[in-house]
Amino acid sequence: MQRHRSEHTLYLRLPTRSDVANALPSLPLNFALAMRGRPIRTAVASLTDLAPQITQVSEVVLLLAASDVTLLRLAVPPLANTRLLAALPALIEEHVIGDTADCAIALGPERDGQRLIAVCEREWLLSWINNVRQLGARHLRLLPLSLCLPLPQTQISAALFEHATHYELAIRLSIDEGMGLIIAIDEINQLPEAVLQLLAQLVPDQPLQLSVPAAVLSVFRQSLPMQQNAHITLIEHDWHDWISASKQQPIDFAGVPGIQQARTFSWQAWRWPITLAAIFLVFNIAALQLDFLRLRRQGLQLREEIAGIYQRSFPNEIVALDPLAQMKQKITGLRQASGQLSPTDFLVLSAAVGETWARAGNAVQTIEYLDYRDGAITLKVKPNTTGALEATQSALADHNITLVPSPTDSTLWQISPLK
Repeated sequence: MQRHRSEHTLYLRLPTRSDVANALPSLPLNFALAMRGRPIRTAVASLTDLAPQITQVSEVVLLLAASDVTLLRLAVPPLANTRLLAALPALIEEHVIGDTADCAIALGPERDGQRLIAVCEREWLLSWINNVRQLGARHLRLLPLSLCLPLPQTQISAALFEHATHYELAIRLSIDEGMGLIIAIDEINQLPEAVLQLLAQLVPDQPLQLSVPAAVLSVFRQSLPMQQNAHITLIEHDWHDWISASKQQPIDFAGVPGIQQARTFSWQAWRWPITLAAIFLVFNIAALQLDFLRLRRQGLQLREEIAGIYQRSFPNEIVALDPLAQMKQKITGLRQASGQLSPTDFLVLSAAVGETWARAGNAVQTIEYLDYRDGAITLKVKPNTTGALEATQSALADHNITLVPSPTDSTLWQISPLK
C-alpha cells in the first residue's frame, strides 16, 4: 500500500467560482490519475466518488480555474518574504477588484527585477482544501491552471475548458504570465467565433497552439477558417501536457500563510502507530496498577503482623495508629524502667560526646553550651573550632551517633543516635 501511495498523483481540475451552485463534494470534476508524471486514467467524477483514490495517492493537485487566479508582475521592495507578504495587500490593491484582505497571495520567483504574484479568493481555496482533507488527502498542491499549460517556445499556449454554464479560455504567454477569460454563448456554433475574437484582441497574429475538448473539436474544425488563421494550431486536450507543465510550476498556493493552517493531521497514516502506542500505554498502566495492589497487600499484611507481635507482647495495650512506633516507644520505656539506658538518653549522648571530643583534637573550652531536647543534643561551639567537624563526626560514628551541622549556622551541631 505504501508503494501505491508513493507513485500515484491525483489531478483535479476545479470549476470556476461563478459555476458553483451545489455542494463541492457533489460537483462533477475532470480528473487524471497519474503515475510518474504520466496519466493512466482520465474521467469525470465527484469528490465523494473519488474518496478511495484520495486516501491512497501520495499527492492531490488542485488545478485552479484560470479566471479565478489573477497573475501580476510587479516591482516590489527588497524585503524578506515574511515582511513582503505582509506588505503585498497594499501593493496589489489597485490591481485587484475587491478587498485584498480576503485574498490569498502567493509569491513566485523574481525575473528582470519583478516578482510574480498570484492572487485568489482565500475562502474559495479553503473550502476545497477542507473538503479534500476530510476525505483523507495527505499532501496538497494548489496551482493556477493558466501556468500549467505547455510553456511557450515558438507558440503561445491556449486552452478552452468547458464548464456547466459557460466556457473558459486560458492563455499562457510566458513562463510566469497567464490569464483566463469566461466565454458565455447561446449556441455551440457561436463558440469558435467567440474564441477567435478574444484571441485576436489578446494575442493578434501570433503563433498559437489551441487545445479544445474532444466534444467541440469537430465544431472548431468545421467553423474555423484555417486559411485565415494559419497561425493557430488546433489540438485536442491532453492531460499529459498539463501534468508535465505543472512540474515546473512557479506558484503554489499551498504554502501561503493562512492556507498552511488548513492542513490537518493525517490520522489515516498514523492509525497503526497510535493503536500500538495506546495498547502499550494500557498494558503499562495495568502493570503499574497490579504492582500497586501487590505492594498495598504486602503493606497491609506486614502491618497486621507487626500489630499482632505488639499485641502478643503487650496484651493490655491497644494499637492506635503506628504499631512499629508504639513498639519502639514501649521498649524504650521498659528499658528505662529496668534501669537500662536508651541510645536517645542524655547520659548516653553526652558520654559519647565527652569521650570523643578530646580524641578528635577539640578542647572543652570550645563548647559554649549543650541543649538536650527530643532525644538529641544541640551543641554550640566557638567559630574557631569548626575545622574539627569532620574528625568529630568520624569519632561519633564509631558510637552509632551522627553529627549534622546546622544549614543556617555553622557553629550549631546536632548530635543524635542513628535510627
